[in-house]
Amino acid sequence: MRIFKYLAPERIDVLKNQTLRFTQANYLNDPFENLPFISKVMDEGYNNKFQEEYLNPALQQAMSLQLTAELLPPDVRGMLPDEQWNEILSAYPMDQVFEMMPSLHPSNLFGALMNQMNESDPTTLLKESFNKQFGVLSLTRRNANLTMWSHYTNSHTGYVIEFDPSNHYFNKTINENDRLRKLNDIIYVDERPNVTLFDSNFEEDKLIDHMVEKILLTKSKHWEYEEELRMIQPLNESDIQINNGDIHLFKFDAQAVKSVYFGVNASPEFKDNVLQLLSDLKYQHVDVYQGELSKSEYKVLFQKVK
Repeated sequence: MRIFKYLAPERIDVLKNQTLRFTQANYLNDPFENLPFISKVMDEGYNNKFQEEYLNPALQQAMSLQLTAELLPPDVRGMLPDEQWNEILSAYPMDQVFEMMPSLHPSNLFGALMNQMNESDPTTLLKESFNKQFGVLSLTRRNANLTMWSHYTNSHTGYVIEFDPSNHYFNKTINENDRLRKLNDIIYVDERPNVTLFDSNFEEDKLIDHMVEKILLTKSKHWEYEEELRMIQPLNESDIQINNGDIHLFKFDAQAVKSVYFGVNASPEFKDNVLQLLSDLKYQHVDVYQGELSKSEYKVLFQKVK
């Protein structure tokens, strides 16, 4: 497998500083990034589990409470001495209070909360959450895609870096199920993924990987020509943060770079600056190629620079 990164000429800093930006989804060029179709906040199985493990114990605890003056609002409590209030309230166990004021019943409060979540915009909340947590490094399998040279290298004036996929930088997974910290192929589909935020079909430790796949590793087939691979990193693991923490950079070692390809419109000054960087001993292993237009086909051909 070969992996490449298309870069504009102003991104010479990638080679200079040996850093790659992992970008939040809201800065990427596809408006559908981070926007799955959320059909449910919580499925029935997860709802039942939540009620059994959290709601019912809380309900039992609430039912065992005795209403006292300390639980009253301050303005109400001040109307009578605490002793009188406690004497009055002792006749009303908490379960009877909940019957008198059903809107305060924990199960009804939970139901109201779930209705509010379903009526709100969970997609926006999810996108904001993922933007704060994860960054995306976009790579591709091809170095001669004319459209990508135009879009991502400032009309062929930039360059492409070939990275070594076997380098440790591209495989720092914590476990075998981890979709983070490694290269993943983008999944191209016709319809937006249908997501349930709390899905009982997945164990809790695997749910986040499932969400990453559906949200950050799935795109429309309109982008299939890019043959994209992605690496997802938690932003709190970045090496450098700039612009008030809005930009997150991750360092790589020089051995991760295999080759550099200049665009057909790259300026002599830009090429000289890159070659000066590559003359450093740490980059001595890197091959350099110059892009040229094919005389007979709509192709970019590359000739090795001596």
